[in-house]
Amino acid sequence: DQDLAHAARDQRLPTIFAVGAVGVVPEGSATHFEHDYAAVGVNVNLPVFTGGLYYARQKEAELRAAATEATLRDLENNVIRDVQLAWFAAQHAHERLSLTASLLENADAAHQLAQSRFDQGLSSIIELNQAEIEQTNAEIAHASAEFDYRISREFLSYQIGESL
Repeated sequence: DQDLAHAARDQRLPTIFAVGAVGVVPEGSATHFEHDYAAVGVNVNLPVFTGGLYYARQKEAELRAAATEATLRDLENNVIRDVQLAWFAAQHAHERLSLTASLLENADAAHQLAQSRFDQGLSSIIELNQAEIEQTNAEIAHASAEFDYRISREFLSYQIGESL
């Protein structure tokens, strides 16, 4: 588009053409020329009375080039934004993964403690069942976090253009 803008600008400039011809008049021809002849012509084109046509074409080409550049910058910004969002999502999923692993360890320890207390007769079956439910919930949360992390990593790979 920049080349088109430069070409439109160049249409507004004057142009000069030179044309020449050299020849020999055949013998026996009835002409008013001598035996040899030469001619030169110069054509100067000054785009003065065009009604602003060339200027308008130049401006249109420049505006189209600017619009194309703006579209390109917008696409670049969108790609950068998408990659950054995918990176932050993967980072957040990784942090959530370590958090749920910690919660799972705590739930396992709480379940072992509740089991020991139940085995010694110091607590009821309700406390043991509650510990088992918390352990199961922690396992589910951790599995969900692993799944989310893998999905976010694959999405990040897609955004940066890595092959799957």
